[in-house]
Amino acid sequence: MAKPSRKWYVVWHGHNPGVYETWDETRRQVEGVPGAAYKSYPSLGEANEAYQQGASAALSAPRPARPAPRRGGTTAPIVPSVCVDAACNMTTGVMEYRGVDTATGALLFHMGPFEDSTNNIGEFLAVVHALSLLQRTQSTLPIYTDSRTALSWVRNKHAKTTVQRTVANAQVFALIDRAEHWLKSHSYPNKVLKWETEDWGEIPADFGRK
Repeated sequence: MAKPSRKWYVVWHGHNPGVYETWDETRRQVEGVPGAAYKSYPSLGEANEAYQQGASAALSAPRPARPAPRRGGTTAPIVPSVCVDAACNMTTGVMEYRGVDTATGALLFHMGPFEDSTNNIGEFLAVVHALSLLQRTQSTLPIYTDSRTALSWVRNKHAKTTVQRTVANAQVFALIDRAEHWLKSHSYPNKVLKWETEDWGEIPADFGRK
């Protein structure tokens, strides 16, 4: 089995901002911090550069195009297209989501942070956000998500979440209600597809926090 590649972690907004060598160290800096800003990098040099750039510039910077699929993998992803992803702190329930251009990683939208939520909710909202955005621009581009749950919820036009409504997540549930209404009242030509992580690597919209 291949040895996992090493990562360095940048924390811009947390208990003690800085560059960390392990996820455990990073997690201790961001747990319990609403809107914590952090991301992983494949080299110490890139991490230091990103830390100096600041969160706003680093998190919105385009990523390089993805490589071809690994040997024996499935067909390469369709390009051009849109990719979406969500990130949720399992301890605090703080969630955010975004959509990017698959080929370049250019940021198309970024929403959050939202309280008392889940990753599945974020993935669902991200797909519907992308569908709405593409319809407004009359684009037929496909959309990729790495969440089977989000695909199911979009297909059924209903977010089957067990999360309870609270004062803190009122905004999230308002978005869910609006997303479900949009799906039930609109048709769209865009294909919503599963991103094959095992063959293609992390989805380009990935927040790099694991």
